[in-house]
Amino acid sequence: MQVNYDTYKSMDFTCPECGWHGKGEELLNGEFSEVHLIGDLECPKCFHLIAHWQAPLTNNTDYEKNYS
Repeated sequence: MQVNYDTYKSMDFTCPECGWHGKGEELLNGEFSEVHLIGDLECPKCFHLIAHWQAPLTNNTDYEKNYS
């Protein structure tokens, strides 16, 4: 699931692997691609990939169009 980097911390998440549930601010930062500016968000209990985010690549207009 792709999430908005600016708002995911206040969203609710549930891990499909172990059943953990909590706020995005509790998720762990996993792998990060500096080339693509994509970061993984992992379950703090079992480290299962729950979501990922991608920073804007060109300008804020493209970012807002995709995540608003």
